[in-house]
Amino acid sequence: MSEDGLGEDISDGFWSIIERAGQDRLKLRDILWDLSEEEVARFHKEFVLATSVLRGEPFDALLYEAGESEDGVMDVAYWVVAQGRALYDAVLKNPDSIPRHVHVGDPALMHHIPGRVFYERFGKELDFY
Repeated sequence: MSEDGLGEDISDGFWSIIERAGQDRLKLRDILWDLSEEEVARFHKEFVLATSVLRGEPFDALLYEAGESEDGVMDVAYWVVAQGRALYDAVLKNPDSIPRHVHVGDPALMHHIPGRVFYERFGKELDFY
């Protein structure tokens, strides 16, 4: 957790799953596949919450200034979360350290995996936003 309380609602369990996935969406899929409906939904909720902390000021201004589109700004936020707690906290403490771009094909862009797993396993949709 950061000193200023941002991201404080993100559980150790969430960060443990992120760490185990190792920035690989296929590993994340395998991990989530073995979890209960409630656990997958909770992981999804925390992923969305963690990402939302990286939206707004000052992050959006830095990324738009660097020429990112709305989708690019979201991808950077997803990527930072997927890197794990240490980088996430470092970016919260020093917003200027946020990457200004990530490659669309990066395997760490795994934000869509919880929704896919949830639908395939439980036949239900997760509201992504």
